Amino acid sequence: MRKFALYLGFVFLSIVAVSCEGNFESGPIEKSETPDRALFIGNSLLLGNGTFGMNATDSGSDYHAIIQRKFLKVNPAYTDMKLSGVDFEACESQSQQDAWLEGTLRPVLRDDLDLVVIQLGDNVNTSKKKDVFERGAKSLVGMIKDYAPRAHVVWIYGWYSSSSVANSITNACEQYGVTRVGITDLNTADNRSTIGTVVTLTEPKTQTLNYTRYTQLSDSRLQIEFDVHGKNYSAIVRVMDYNDDAESQTLTWHGYEMVTTDKGIASHPGNRGFEAIAQRFCEILSIDIE
Repeated sequence: MRKFALYLGFVFLSIVAVSCEGNFESGPIEKSETPDRALFIGNSLLLGNGTFGMNATDSGSDYHAIIQRKFLKVNPAYTDMKLSGVDFEACESQSQQDAWLEGTLRPVLRDDLDLVVIQLGDNVNTSKKKDVFERGAKSLVGMIKDYAPRAHVVWIYGWYSSSSVANSITNACEQYGVTRVGITDLNTADNRSTIGTVVTLTEPKTQTLNYTRYTQLSDSRLQIEFDVHGKNYSAIVRVMDYNDDAESQTLTWHGYEMVTTDKGIASHPGNRGFEAIAQRFCEILSIDIE
């Protein structure tokens, strides 16, 4: 592991992410080295766009990519991997949790991991999920501690926050000495994505969109105007090919650039939000990389 600049002494920060549903506070930080190997376990904020976080505009703009660049700046040997934890968030029983922990998490845990970042809990949004999450959060951290004993464990939570979920995470983190990074207060209008945002994927896809009008521009680009809930939006996308069904005013195109049209997707962080999350992470861990 490579050293990074750390404020003198052990730092006890209390960055609080406050929502109407509860608080989520950070814990003590005691690690002062840049990792060689890390594991990120997350939900749509980590892998919602397939290989990167929804709704960053590209793979280099989500919180993981920003943190990764900071570590690589100090330690060129740094490597990490990502693991989707949405199936764990969806568990409604202890047996489902155990199956995910044993079948999905345990195989990727290694004793040479220096850092494990958990970014889960936002989708624990029903009574059944919440009932089992208290135990599940502790089992998750416990397994990481058992099979990656050298790793500094950090839990990021609260873009979509619930007081009961926050309490479950807090209890697990306090039991195992895990650093907590609260981000609920970062979920603001300025930090969220918007309808009309164009996202550049790492693999081409096909999208269909009902338009009000469109114009074919140079360089294989389309300027598209469309309505969502009675409000007009405009976006420019580069396409590999497209088809216009003029009768239904529907465009279908294939390419790397997709337009955000769904309100739920637009409620995710935009680039500014992901930058704020990464900055909060660095503040809590006292990472000072110039």
